Amino acid sequence: MATKTFGRRGGAPRLASPAFQPARVAVAPAPVVEREAEPSTFDWAIRDNKLIADIPFLTFGLILFIVLVFALEKRFAFDIASDGDLSLRSLIAFGATSRDLVVGSGQWWRIALAPILHASTSHVVGNSIALAFVGIRLEPTIGRGWFLLIFVVSAIGGVVGSLYGNMPFVCSVGASGAISGLIGALFVMSFNPYADVDQQRAMRKTALRFGVPALLPLAWGASGGVDYFGHAGGALAGAAMGALICVVWSHDSLRPNFAKVAGFVALGGFALSLFASLLAAARYPAYAADAAQYIRASELPKDMRAGPKRSADLLARYPRDPMAHLLRAISMLEERRAQEAEAELRATITLASADIAGAGIRLQAQAILAGLMMDQGRHAEAKAFAADACRIADANALKRALAKAKLCE
Repeated sequence: MATKTFGRRGGAPRLASPAFQPARVAVAPAPVVEREAEPSTFDWAIRDNKLIADIPFLTFGLILFIVLVFALEKRFAFDIASDGDLSLRSLIAFGATSRDLVVGSGQWWRIALAPILHASTSHVVGNSIALAFVGIRLEPTIGRGWFLLIFVVSAIGGVVGSLYGNMPFVCSVGASGAISGLIGALFVMSFNPYADVDQQRAMRKTALRFGVPALLPLAWGASGGVDYFGHAGGALAGAAMGALICVVWSHDSLRPNFAKVAGFVALGGFALSLFASLLAAARYPAYAADAAQYIRASELPKDMRAGPKRSADLLARYPRDPMAHLLRAISMLEERRAQEAEAELRATITLASADIAGAGIRLQAQAILAGLMMDQGRHAEAKAFAADACRIADANALKRALAKAKLCE
């Protein structure tokens, strides 16, 4: 970028030496013109060179950071599935969020930690690619201080959206909320009338390319392993930050004002993440000891058809695991041993109720037990057991099965 100059370069024309001036001729004072300092080589190469100034060093630093955090997760995880995904219990130990854990148990420190955690290699790779595309477009435009603050604020917004929209027991990790916030900020700022038209179009194109798939599934009910409510919360927070930047940006400056303030506030957010990681580390041994009583993720059957065949062995080895009792109950139902199956289902519900990762298993057991009772003509009792599962909006398959059995009326 060309250096801006103010006034004239150079000095006044040189005057003859006073010794050669006529004695009786008054010499007019030379006009004093302030010489502007010439830019040094360092200034040109670093501050004024647009090519270097536009390199998104912070974006690449954030990508490296979350990849290193995931490497630490894999190093210290006490349970990894056969496909390489971290187990739910490991994620909970590391700092995953859910309404039960954050609000119900008062573990608010998880809000600062979950956004930098990831559940699998594909999860962290996908988020890194999205962050790279958005960061390359946004960071050079607004600078590193504001970029980092949008990331932090949107990460918190993503957690809030996840806690609000998901069922109380649904756990969530990942930087998707923070990245969705960067996308939201990019989209809002693309309507800034002071921006170049071509720049507006490029910003909008990048925002829509990643924002549509991140948010559109909410239109027909988000389900599966993607936390779309977290995406929405992050996008709203980022959009608000983008609007704030447009307001405080005095457009005679190259980048938004108050960049240093924004950077310091953002660093405070990362300091909270560090503090939260210390709390997680202090609790980790207890989670690891507790996890030894449950079926390892790598040992879990790939589907419910294979489970009953191994149920007796799994129950003998893991008598406190509600999943082992659930698989055993399904095996007994296949053998038409209804009374024994009911006992195992009741044991599943009891154990799952005391398990931090057992809420989903409990609901499955309640739904199966309700169906068994319905077949036996115990209609009122069946509907009572199905009530919790019927309230779950995102358990579509389970809810449809219960509705078909007329248990959700």
